[in-house]
Formats: sequence, C-alpha cells, structure tokens
Amino acid sequence: MSDQRTKTTITVIIPNWNCAPWLEEAIDSLVGQSSPPDQIIVIDDGSTDNSVELLQQLAKRYPQMTLLQSQRGGVSAARTRGLEIATGDFIYFMDADDFVGKTLFADFQRAKAQHPEMELFCFGAKMFTDLPLGQRQYQPFHQRKMQGAFPGGSTTLRHMMTHQSAHRVLWSSIVSRHLIERVGVTFLPIQNHEDAPFMFALYMQAQEVVFSHESYYYKRFMVTSLSQRKATFSWVENYFIARGNSERFMQAWGLAADEWLLDRYYEPVMYGCLIEMRKNDINVPQEWHVTIDQLIRKVTGESKRMKLQWYYPTLYNGLKASRSLLARYTGKR
Repeated sequence: MSDQRTKTTITVIIPNWNCAPWLEEAIDSLVGQSSPPDQIIVIDDGSTDNSVELLQQLAKRYPQMTLLQSQRGGVSAARTRGLEIATGDFIYFMDADDFVGKTLFADFQRAKAQHPEMELFCFGAKMFTDLPLGQRQYQPFHQRKMQGAFPGGSTTLRHMMTHQSAHRVLWSSIVSRHLIERVGVTFLPIQNHEDAPFMFALYMQAQEVVFSHESYYYKRFMVTSLSQRKATFSWVENYFIARGNSERFMQAWGLAADEWLLDRYYEPVMYGCLIEMRKNDINVPQEWHVTIDQLIRKVTGESKRMKLQWYYPTLYNGLKASRSLLARYTGKR
C-alpha cells in the first residue's frame, strides 16, 4: 500500500492526425508498461482517416484513456488542450505514430524515488523504418550522453550541449506538471520547432534534471511521407519565432543575455534552415533578405561543411557521392 500512496502519477498526452495505422501499437506500448501511466489523453486533431473510430474502440478497452476531438488546429493547440485536463504529477508528450519501451515509467518512478527534487527525466531514442515488426532494425537516435542528476540552469544546459544531450524534442523527457505551471511556458502556434522554446524554458528553470543513457522512445521513420514533404519559408520563419521566444523568456526571468547559449541550443535548427532553403530552393521574401543574409554569414562562418554546401552545392554533392562510393568499395574489399 505504501508504494501506491507515494507513487508519482503520470499523464500521457498524444496529439493525433491521421495516424490510424499506428495508434494501436502506440497505445498498447503505454498500457503494457510494467508501471502503466495513470491517464492517457489522445486529442484527435481533425483526422480524415478512421482514427476516431479506432480511438473510440481503444477508449472503451482502456478506462485510463480519454479521447478529445477537435477541428484541425495543429499540434500545439492539441497539446495545450490535453494539458488543460491533465491530472498527473508529471506529463509525457508522445507522438501518435511512435511507441515506448516497456520499462520507461517504472524506471522513471525509480529515478523519482532516488531524486525527489527531479522535475525532468531525460532519455534517448531509437529510430526504425516503418516495416512489419519482424523486419525492423532499431538504430540509436537522439541519445543522451549524460547520466545522473544535475541542477537546471544555463551551466547544465551548456554541459548538455557539450555532450550532445540538449535535445529539443518533447518526447525525450517526462516533465513535472508543476514545472510547466510554475514557468508558465506555453506552446507556440507554429508547425515546426514548437518543441524547442518549450524545452529551453524547462531546462533553464527545472530544480533538478535526471539523465539516463537508456533509449526508451522508438521513433518511426516513414520514407514516403518524408519524400513528399517540402519545406516552405515558414519552416525558416518559425526558427526565428522559436528563438525569439527563448530570448524573451530569458529577459522575463531576469537572466543575462547569452548569445552563445542560444546559438548552440538552436544550432541544428539554424543549420537546418540553410539546408532546407538550398534543398527546396525556397524563395526568401524581400523583407527577410537582411535577416537571412545575417544567418547565412553566421552559419557558413562557423562550419566549413555548411559553407561548401551553401555556396558550392554541386561540388558538395559530388564529394558526398564520391565518399559514399568509396565507402562501399572499401567495404567490399
């Protein structure tokens, strides 16, 4: 009985949009945990497939599951709606087409018992191609190269970035609901990079952050959907919106301006902006030319690879193809 009285409660929030083929695997991975979550909230964001029918069936099967329905409003609106009715001490945000390992929440409970001040439990992931279960191969992805408990704040965040552990995605952490409420962090109404400023605020203000080397999250890679998706300038604009939010957060909390910290935290997104602009030949609106020129100078000045990729894309692609051929040849030898 004492374990039940002291057990930390967990709410899982899952936005869904047309993920019917993968929903059952996602939900089963939660209810099949060695220590299942207390509440599962799925927000259907205006799906046009048979998601709602399937989710209704799953909700009947699992009493801890709640289904909310809405018109298409985006992932940020869906998560916000889920938070409004969440009752758990801790919140876990999960994507509807992925799944989690069976010991995630049991290991979280052990970490919480060992570190009562813990407000973030951070871990790694593995990626797999969307194939039948027996054909899958799981590759390390978004690994946490830190282990143990650290205080939140800029010093730890710098340490995280040095050790490639400052992940900006929500599904790589279980978060204290009190931390979310105390910081007053909300989701920006954008469709890319919306996780980054949310996690930045939590990393900076958490009382204690606990890291695990374990990979509990399994991220599904779907070749067809990715090949059909083409970034537009909004993908780039959303980087500036996300970063601006983090800058304002630091000002609001009386934290010293730290360009290095923001540059390193958003570095993969900054580099991604140039990659997407070059790959998709994105047209930059006239009013953004100065800002984008500054971004290009910053990124290409820091990375010789990005400088080559941006200014000499044909040469870069040729070198990349040659390297791939050489690797295959060396492997055959």
